[in-house]
Amino acid sequence: MTEGCPYAELYKPEFHRDPQRVYQRMREAHGAVVPAMLEPGVRGWLVVDYATIISWCRDSTTFSRDSRRWRDWREGLVSEDAGVLGMMEYRPNVLYADGAEHQRLRRAVTDSLGRIDSAEIADYTARVAEALVDGFCQLGEADLLDEYARLLPLLVMNRMFGFDEDSGRRFMTALAAMMDAVDAERANAEIERVVSGVIARKRKEPGDDVTSWLMEHRAGLSDEEVLQNLVLIVGAGNEPTANLIGNAMRMILTDSEFSDEISGGRMDVADAVDYVLWHDPPLIGYPVMYPVSDVPLPNGGVVPEGSPLLLGFAAANHAVADEHSPQVDGFANRAHLAFGVGPHRCPAQDLATMIATTGIQTLLRRLPGLRLAVDADELEWRTSPFSRSLTRLPVSFVPQTPTQEETPWQQSPSSPETSTSRPDDSETPARWSLSAFLAMFRRGR
Repeated sequence: MTEGCPYAELYKPEFHRDPQRVYQRMREAHGAVVPAMLEPGVRGWLVVDYATIISWCRDSTTFSRDSRRWRDWREGLVSEDAGVLGMMEYRPNVLYADGAEHQRLRRAVTDSLGRIDSAEIADYTARVAEALVDGFCQLGEADLLDEYARLLPLLVMNRMFGFDEDSGRRFMTALAAMMDAVDAERANAEIERVVSGVIARKRKEPGDDVTSWLMEHRAGLSDEEVLQNLVLIVGAGNEPTANLIGNAMRMILTDSEFSDEISGGRMDVADAVDYVLWHDPPLIGYPVMYPVSDVPLPNGGVVPEGSPLLLGFAAANHAVADEHSPQVDGFANRAHLAFGVGPHRCPAQDLATMIATTGIQTLLRRLPGLRLAVDADELEWRTSPFSRSLTRLPVSFVPQTPTQEETPWQQSPSSPETSTSRPDDSETPARWSLSAFLAMFRRGR
């Protein structure tokens, strides 16, 4: 936010370098709900107060999740090529539904996710994490985002939803562009192409995966509803989980007090993940809801009907964390809002935290001497108005020998097992890029 600016400018690098400073200044000036600029010319409001978020998320009479109520969009005041449209334009999925329609779609989503064998997926996640570390551990250096944090949830989601490797990679790449409000129309089209292809394949060859279960659910979802709910739940499982791992590792590598709590055994990794969800969650202004009539504010202002209200989980969590200093044995550690609250609370939060916890545990155990490879002030943040994530996280560590001679893989839940061996040792081991790793995974080598 520039000096004297009446909006929290969520798209500017200055905001992402120190968002808490902006939250504090705007909270002091405006109170619980602050005016925000999502991108130049696109206005909204950011809810920065913990109690207000809880109250409003539970009030389905005053507030709607249906973005067709977005007043500026209805009146043609938002450009057709606005970058935020990919994350805000209406889709017939559970995120944008209210009332009975929301209940019908949520039942289909939760029932389908509930059929996942959690023990099997937890075991698979651990094996993927080990294999990814094996891919770079001999080098003594890595980018923990591109070579690990973004790959781990991708490969787990591929297995759960029956995506092949190419589909998963294309989905993840397009989703990152959409979260960053970059060429949203093209990114959205690519996401829908990917998911449409998966659905067409599952129509012919259903499997033991969430995609197939969603298609056959008694709620009777249309093909478009299946597509758009998959866009939501696969996207929610990939990008925020990857950023949670990245944000947690950044905090471990830059906050000695926090890392000492973990290394000293006073805080286990699961509780450390919840601590990060309090202090640096991956979502800073999403999802969005819309008042169905003008809403008066305590400071005398009004949020007009149809205004986008971004749920500022990061701002609200941080304010409460500063006030109560939540620790493992103190303030209710899992009372953060990072997974939402009320009827729209995320149905897959246990899965996301399991992937993140497993990923972080594996890194800390496998990479002795892990440290940042650059000064902390050289780390750069992406400028998404919706999410909080670094562009890269370069690290160095003591080079290690891969631990697994062979790792069993399954390319999809219904395919036969193959085995994946680590590459032969060479004098100069090569880093596994995303495309190289997925090519090896596809070949079963």
